[in-house]
Amino acid sequence: MLLVFSLSILMIAPAYASVTSLTLENNSYTKDEKPVFVGNEQEGNKSVFIIVYDSAGNSKGMLSDPSSENDGTFSTLPREIVSKIFNSKGLYNATAFTVDQKVEDGFTIKIEYDGSKIFVVPDFVLKLNPITDQIVEEKKTVTFTATLTESLKDVVFSLEKNPPTGASIDSKTGKFLWTPTESQGPATYVFDIVAKKGVVEDRKPLKITVTEPAAPIIQPKPEPKVEPEPEPKVEPEPTEVGIAPFVDPTKDPQSYVDRYNNEPSYKKWFDANFPEYSSIYQAVGLEEPKGIDPFVDPNIDPQYYIDRYNNEPSYKKWFDANFPDMTIYDAVGLEEPEIKEQEIGQCGPGTDLVDGVCAIV
Repeated sequence: MLLVFSLSILMIAPAYASVTSLTLENNSYTKDEKPVFVGNEQEGNKSVFIIVYDSAGNSKGMLSDPSSENDGTFSTLPREIVSKIFNSKGLYNATAFTVDQKVEDGFTIKIEYDGSKIFVVPDFVLKLNPITDQIVEEKKTVTFTATLTESLKDVVFSLEKNPPTGASIDSKTGKFLWTPTESQGPATYVFDIVAKKGVVEDRKPLKITVTEPAAPIIQPKPEPKVEPEPEPKVEPEPTEVGIAPFVDPTKDPQSYVDRYNNEPSYKKWFDANFPEYSSIYQAVGLEEPKGIDPFVDPNIDPQYYIDRYNNEPSYKKWFDANFPDMTIYDAVGLEEPEIKEQEIGQCGPGTDLVDGVCAIV
């Protein structure tokens, strides 16, 4: 890499000087090429001379343009090769002046000879900022922008020293872009990011490590949440309430039932204070009589309804459809008679079964 000097171009241009600018026509000239100086002077159609001095102030050669253009631009004639004028490495001064000027009033620039070529010592510093090494997975993109320590125009960015296939950098903006393929990893690539302006350049090495894609993280399936089975609700067993405490065992229990049925205030008192009893009958220890259904006329013998049920199919059908939860005996308030089943058996010799009894015949 070329040694870059941070020296500024030395420009000595008094207010009355005719030459206003001077540089090399090319960015550089090799030691075997004939250098050409170009520039401007203020008046036009003037002879212009350039004298080259070494660092000790010794004259090393002179070039000239016999007559500048009407607009003052000039270009020296290529006379000597570089090595004839610049015979050792180092810095030189090149001073341009017109035929009407003194040499000490001319326009001077710095020239450097590095042993193989000459170039104008720049008046700027070209330096890249540090570039961080990168790690990227296969088939993923790595991108960043190379930047300079100070803003400069006409800088060209490039990649050198074996950059990987597919990698690119924008020559104007310095934006780097690369998406490595599966075949390019896993591997490490080292190459240079280069910035150039004229003959001046700076470069920074860059290392990119390409890795295989990370294995996907498999989230464990959550175990199913087992809801605890609800404990069965245990209903407390009903307790026997027994005879109510207000009952006098020496009195007829029916007297309490009669008062309950005939005295509203007594009924209200009982219902309010003894809700644990289902009825006054339970409180006094009597069996509650079966109720008579509303269709039964109390003035008619209950057997009348039983006979109709047993003898009239339409009446039986009507009753069974409308009172499926009771018998005809329940409806009329009578106890259902127990039906004695006829005994089944075989009588012995000389006997016969008569009304369920073996009799001698």
